[in-house]
Parts: sequence; C-alpha cells; structure tokens
Amino acid sequence: MSRQDDRPSDPGASIRGLRVRSAGTGPERDVVVGLDLELRPGHRVAVAGPSSADQTAVLATVAGLRPPAAGTIEVGGRPLGAGPSPARIGYLGQDHRLIGTLTAVENVLVALLDGRGAGRPSIRRAEAQLESLALAPATWHNLVEQLSGGQQQRVALARALVRRPALLVLDQPTSELDPDSVTLVDDVLLAVQHEGTAIVLANDPGVLIDHCDQIVHLGTGGAPAIRAGRAGRAVGGSPTDAAS
Repeated sequence: MSRQDDRPSDPGASIRGLRVRSAGTGPERDVVVGLDLELRPGHRVAVAGPSSADQTAVLATVAGLRPPAAGTIEVGGRPLGAGPSPARIGYLGQDHRLIGTLTAVENVLVALLDGRGAGRPSIRRAEAQLESLALAPATWHNLVEQLSGGQQQRVALARALVRRPALLVLDQPTSELDPDSVTLVDDVLLAVQHEGTAIVLANDPGVLIDHCDQIVHLGTGGAPAIRAGRAGRAVGGSPTDAAS
C-alpha cells in the first residue's frame, strides 16, 4: 500500500522472539513465547485468544507500555524502549484514559502537545480527526465526561490517530459502538492503512477482524499460532485457511 502523506517510508514494525508474561494478581505465567512477526506498512493483524487479559498484555507490550520478558520490538526500524513513543505509536486501551476535565477536542490535542512532536498543535487537525469519526461539531467542546460511552471511545480513537502513527495498537476499539459506527471505524482504519499505518488489534469477531491480514492466536503454554486473515496470506510454516 502506498503512502499518501509526508511521512518517510519505513519498514513498519518487527517483533522478534517476543515473550510476554501475564499481568494481574494471579500466578505469573507465559502469555506468549517466541512470537516472530513482521508488520509491514498498511497491514492489519489481530491478537486472538480465550483471555481478554492476555490479549491486553500482548498489546500493551507491543505498544511499549510494559517491557517484554524477552525479545525485541522495532517500530520504523528503531528499537522500542520500555515507554511508548507517541510520534511512532498510537494506542487505544479499553479504559480510554481520557481526561474528564478537558473537552473532546482538548483530549485529542493532548497527543499533539507532546514535546517530541513536530510543529504547533492544530485545533483544526484535532477537529478534523473527530469529524472523520462522525463526532458532531456540537460535541467537540463538551467535556468528555458529558459524552456517551461510544462517543468517548471515538474521542480516544481520534487521539490515537491524530499523530498519524507508524503503528496503531487498539484494544477492543469498538466495544461500545453500534454497528454503523463499527463500519465507520473500519473505513477510517482502512484509510490510514492505505497511508501506511500498520495496525495490531484485539476485537470481537466482525468486520475489523475480517479485514485483518493475519491473526495471532494465543495458545496454551504461550505457543502462538499465526494464521492468515481474510485479507491476507499466512506467513511462517505451512499455509493455513483464512481464520473466521
């Protein structure tokens, strides 16, 4: 997929020998061991498995929010440290992490205020990102705590997208959305993929999973299985049928 913006070409993201341990209060165990994955620009990969907490642990590690137990992650050809790099990675967690005392547009602007960003924050850029997710202008200057759960989820997604990241990591990005909004989000994700953003996500079965190039299934004991999604082809090992 060709880029349509001014970002330099990059190799997407590369995961080598990734080992992730479980989070939480229970006994620590391996969630995934020895995961090798190439995320080419414009590709979408899903993380699937019986445990939502395990999916979250893998996604948070890929996003740089928690260190891996072993292995390396590179984004744009550069190693990922223990903390996230907002210029290269957009992240949407299940808790949204919005600031309730700020408006919707101000929450999106927070992503542009980071000291590692380039240029001055643009209110219009933030508003355009909200508009792309069908948030009406009447909501832009409301405190996010006054918005519905679905509106808040779209504000959080707008914040993850506004930096035009090389890698977008999404944990259940449509859990509070109606079917029409889910389709809209999928269209927005397809558009940013066309511009070269690689996406890793966990989501319930549906259109977001249908448009994945690959699906990483978290197996017992941490052994991952990588299968082709409906939009892609299997890599590594023998080919498999598209996962449903």
